[in-house]
Amino acid sequence: MSLMTREDVLRELELLPVWQLKAPLPSAPEMSALTPVQTNVIENVPLLSQIIEPVIEPVIEPVIEPVIEPVIEPAPLDSTHVEVAAVTAPFRLLISDNASMAFALDTNSGDTQDVETLLSNMLKAININCSIDIAEATTATLAEHSVKLVLVMGEAAAHSLMGQLQTIDDWRSAQSVSALYYQNLPVVITYHPAFLLKNTAYKAKAWVDLCTAKRILQGL
Repeated sequence: MSLMTREDVLRELELLPVWQLKAPLPSAPEMSALTPVQTNVIENVPLLSQIIEPVIEPVIEPVIEPVIEPVIEPAPLDSTHVEVAAVTAPFRLLISDNASMAFALDTNSGDTQDVETLLSNMLKAININCSIDIAEATTATLAEHSVKLVLVMGEAAAHSLMGQLQTIDDWRSAQSVSALYYQNLPVVITYHPAFLLKNTAYKAKAWVDLCTAKRILQGL
């Protein structure tokens, strides 16, 4: 078997006829040497920061509005408490013959005959006779007499004398715990005769208060 020549291989691959150059390829031109850059030229080139002016944005400080807290007004006092603190009612004052005991009574309950009769009977029950009767007296009246004890009858008289409005039951509860005083004078608070006429069941409690006042007076 004979060896295939190059031509036979090219013909077998259908690559014949072979393309041949009629002229040699031109040689590549030589690159000229780089011209050295002059240093003085670089030095004279302005910087970028000199060509472009810097844009300085103004600093905008945030406006902080002051926080105004709402003024909370105190709630108004209840009208009942304001009225109680401001109003003082006059009272009728009875002073015993020896000025040992005084009786302060409400004056707005009406001085009916029945009220006067019951009051007289209450005084006789503890052997007290009052010769001085002052209508619409004030607390200053007590300073004018050598009174040793004050028996207060009714809520209005107790408020006027003690400066605090409470029910008679509250006053009685308080004085059962500790003695009550007005300007160093012992005080006993009980029901008004007009109230006792309408609520006879309370007469027993009033009698206890009268006995308490008499016992305190005897111990002075």
